[in-house]
Amino acid sequence: MRLSVREAGDPKGPPVVLLHAFPLSSAMWEPQFEALKAYRVLAPDLRGFGATPLVAPWFIEHAVDDALETLSSLGVPEAVFVGLSMGGYAALRAVQKAPSRVKALVLCDTRAEADADENKVKRAAAVDAVRARGVPAFVGPFLDGALAPPASTGNPKAAAFLKSVAEKASPEAVMAALAALTARADTTAALPGIKVPTALLFGAEDKITPPSLGEGLRARIPGAQLHLIPGAGHFPNVENPAAFNERLVSFLKRLPR
Repeated sequence: MRLSVREAGDPKGPPVVLLHAFPLSSAMWEPQFEALKAYRVLAPDLRGFGATPLVAPWFIEHAVDDALETLSSLGVPEAVFVGLSMGGYAALRAVQKAPSRVKALVLCDTRAEADADENKVKRAAAVDAVRARGVPAFVGPFLDGALAPPASTGNPKAAAFLKSVAEKASPEAVMAALAALTARADTTAALPGIKVPTALLFGAEDKITPPSLGEGLRARIPGAQLHLIPGAGHFPNVENPAAFNERLVSFLKRLPR
């Protein structure tokens, strides 16, 4: 299906695709739009989030197909893929499935491994919690565990912004995404075969996907560079946008046009 896409930047610039995290939408990338004004920024809403309707059940495989089909409809044969968390799962599968469509990769606070059994059980409990108590009751504790302590207490704007974006999602969208995350494939074996330039941007205080996972990706992806974003947890693009944007733009500037 074709996804709703938020466009920003220079329509004639090099395309950069921003794939959002769970349980957010393309709105989470607002802190990056000004920094990326020299690029054609395309930020799709995955199924059920933002302005894209929910067609469920869906899997990460569908997210990849949706994104590639949407880019084709926009006349974009190749782009830099930037994915954070859930968006990173889709970006990793995209470069494995359609390497000619991916010019470069920026993987943020994500992992190649599939869910361990204990995480599958936790996601099942999260589905029950969303069904019983709704999205706002789920989002609060989720962000408390996702954000770095300074963002939870000393950076209320970041927490409030993410909360406002996440609470716009319907319970059905959140539950469908939780199921998709649980069922995602393990892409670890494909990492050594990634041939495109790759940057890894991880929150230095991320507890969900800690920097050790970034080290694992760096060790397996040829030529990948890992940068830790200080004072940030699972959402470094919002918790410390200045440092995140500096690393992102620096990487993009080094790519051949």
